[in-house]
Amino acid sequence: MPITLSRNGFILIGLFLAFGAALAAAPSGPLVFAFVLAGWMISVGVHEFGHAFVAWRAGDTEVVGKGYLSFDPLKYADLSTSLILPVIALALGGIGFPGGAVYLREDLMRSRMGRSMSSLAGPLGTLLVLIVLAVVIAAGWREQDTSPVIVALAFLAFLQATALILNLLPIPGLDGYGVLRPWLPVRVQRAVRKFEALGILALLALLFLVPGASGLLIGTAVLVTDLLGVPREAIVGGWDAFTFWKQD
Repeated sequence: MPITLSRNGFILIGLFLAFGAALAAAPSGPLVFAFVLAGWMISVGVHEFGHAFVAWRAGDTEVVGKGYLSFDPLKYADLSTSLILPVIALALGGIGFPGGAVYLREDLMRSRMGRSMSSLAGPLGTLLVLIVLAVVIAAGWREQDTSPVIVALAFLAFLQATALILNLLPIPGLDGYGVLRPWLPVRVQRAVRKFEALGILALLALLFLVPGASGLLIGTAVLVTDLLGVPREAIVGGWDAFTFWKQD
């Protein structure tokens, strides 16, 4: 099986652990920011790896040569969608905006179900990360004496919840639409394809320009984290520490 862990993947995981150790030893806002950002990049890697793995199983053998099965964050990177837009969304609104990019050959996949599942696999990877974080937080949460690492992980879990919800929206360019696309008439797919690149930009504008849109997303994400037992006060504490530049 052509699955490996690249040197860049090792480095990213190592940075995440190092930031976590430093945060536990000497809590600070900048360390929370770095720790959460590294964790976010890992979660994007899990999301994109999920897409690639299922696509490979469905017949897209080109994902191997592209390095998508090596968990190399640089292979999933697109400057605008992987870095600029997500960081803006994180910094301004505390929203885990969809990032990363793998370019799959749907024409090589053997069935419509394979194409659909390759799109769904990314959000399932995000859900897996969210569940793992919820388990770790439940083990470490102490209401009166909470580790800064735990509150940072709680905020990271909240970001996963927002990303999960956004990715499942049936908007062209997002995974929710990708799940539906193989089942649409070919003429509809062709007509929509030209607008797919604008879907993420339209979503960003919707969240930050339309009153109530971001509040609806945040409220729904909190319901998801509530169901998984992530304390709201831990999320708020993580958000406050993450946005250290807003503190007096």
